[in-house]
Amino acid sequence: MSSPEAAVPVDSGDDREPAIRHPPTITAPHRLLLPAIALGTTLAPLNSTMIAVGLPEIQGAFGVSITATSWLVTIYLVAMAAGQPIGGRLGDTYGRRRVYLIGLTLFGIASAGCAFAPDLGWLIFFRTMQALAGALSFPNGAAMVREAIPRERRGAAFGMVGMATGIAAGLGPPLGGLLVHAFGWASIFWANVPVIAVALLLGWRSLPRRLPQRTMRSRFDVAGTGLLTLALAMIILIPTSLRIGNAALAVGVGFLGIAIGWGFARWELRTPAPVVNLRLFASPHFAAACAAVGLGNLVMYTTLLALPLYLEGVLHRGVQTSGFVLIALSALAAVCGPLGGRWSDRFGRWLPAVTGGLAMLLGAIVIVAGVSRESISIIVAALAIMGVGIGVSGASVQTAAVESVPLDAAGAAAGIYSTARYLGSVAGSTVLAALFAQRSGDATGGRFVLLFAGLSVLAGGGVVANSLIAARRSPRLELESVA
Repeated sequence: MSSPEAAVPVDSGDDREPAIRHPPTITAPHRLLLPAIALGTTLAPLNSTMIAVGLPEIQGAFGVSITATSWLVTIYLVAMAAGQPIGGRLGDTYGRRRVYLIGLTLFGIASAGCAFAPDLGWLIFFRTMQALAGALSFPNGAAMVREAIPRERRGAAFGMVGMATGIAAGLGPPLGGLLVHAFGWASIFWANVPVIAVALLLGWRSLPRRLPQRTMRSRFDVAGTGLLTLALAMIILIPTSLRIGNAALAVGVGFLGIAIGWGFARWELRTPAPVVNLRLFASPHFAAACAAVGLGNLVMYTTLLALPLYLEGVLHRGVQTSGFVLIALSALAAVCGPLGGRWSDRFGRWLPAVTGGLAMLLGAIVIVAGVSRESISIIVAALAIMGVGIGVSGASVQTAAVESVPLDAAGAAAGIYSTARYLGSVAGSTVLAALFAQRSGDATGGRFVLLFAGLSVLAGGGVVANSLIAARRSPRLELESVA
């Protein structure tokens, strides 16, 4: 590897990311950079899935209802979705390395607080702190990949990070089950401590010490932050309202969320330093990438939630069958992530993005056939196809998103992109809750056929969004390595 010299810009005719003679400066061997970022970004997905198996024991320990404990999941989604663009903007303004490491430290403190929580109220508080800390680290990790990894290796880097987060999300439930069974519910929070310790050690040594490019640190957008949080909270409350059978409340909450969102958009377009820079969507690459990840997560999340209901409620299979069936999707998505990243580095971002989108569409169509014929083997094959599509397209879409904006806005862009991913998951939950809000005990194959047929149409929309990434050619940056 070359000696760590300062990068010298060269005029490349592109105002987003100038070509450079030397790779960006890093402070330790390059091989430590990706493990540091990958470990830190696994905390959010690991803790979003690991807690699911601990909810019954938490309910019993505190003597509360299932509805009350479900706030541990809901509030985490709200804080994560709202915090991502905020964390990204803080990193762009005050330094990504600094904000990333602060996020890891706060995540550790919040995890200890969760483990020692004396009642549900304190547990919800520290759970919210966990999510906000994760929102500091996640987008800044992606921005530092953009900053420190040369373009010809960037897709593979995002693929490795994506594989790590996918594996973490998949390992969450079984790991949480083992820990809760052996040591109690508090152990699922103590499990974060060694991961954070290693991530902090690697991050301190390897993360780039690049100063933020902003010459003026403007006042933080408190009003925009509040409006964004309220709008997302209203959206996430829609499926909760539907699950308790109150359709009128769901409609009211939905309209209130739309109104707050409209006010948020007007405010952000007028304020000089918005927490969410909506003008980034003027880039067709960035807008298409956000649409692609949102639609893709809608399809994936709804499928992951609906298939267990179908397998257990219609085919009368056990929980273990559902778990083994869903492994086909998560395992192949994780394995194909690095492959898709390398493919995008070699052939460009467009080809793997569109190919992965088409695979998702094909998988969604095959699921309809599997549900119609009540064939588990066809469903497994469909999930495998979808997993390949998600893995192949994931790195290229994310890379296209962060490459399509100026470097000093990469953190904010990564945060908005991640929020789009969460919104897709919430929309999937809402779709499922709306379909089964009435006659909740009526699990019929016909209703699932209708659901998955609709998802196949949405997958087609995802293909279109992926294709839009190629609306204009991405700038090819000439990077001259140092001998």
